[in-house]
Amino acid sequence: MPANSTLKVDRLAALEDPAVKRIGIGDPKTVPAGHYAELDLEQAKVWDALKDKLVPLDNVRTVLSATASLNVDAGVVYRTDAATEKRVRVAWTAQAADGPAIHYPLAILKNTRAPVAAAKVRAFLLSDAAGAVFVKYGFTLPPRSAAPTP
Repeated sequence: MPANSTLKVDRLAALEDPAVKRIGIGDPKTVPAGHYAELDLEQAKVWDALKDKLVPLDNVRTVLSATASLNVDAGVVYRTDAATEKRVRVAWTAQAADGPAIHYPLAILKNTRAPVAAAKVRAFLLSDAAGAVFVKYGFTLPPRSAAPTP
């Protein structure tokens, strides 16, 4: 929600309020966050009621920008992206148990021209130091047993 919005969203059905005319969302056909949003809205049984208000956009950052600049009344983005923008506030958070797990894969290409540098980057991203940065910015780390092996 824009930071100055007075709308209280304690459940997704609150977006049915007539004051909410446009809701930014990543295009569910091409943007993972949009697909997750569609799943959440369907599960909450509000997809049909809201679909005429939805404004499908290219990516999460565009949704965030549209929300911050008041071009939409609400936007569906990742919490970690919302935390980077002072002109928005998190009004509602999907529960992790209610939706699909979101993963950011890490891979070193077999034919990389810089295998040593790639291995160093991989080692850093899997380090405790990098993990602390991810957690600081709202990400949840996978269990150590789920971390990829070289």
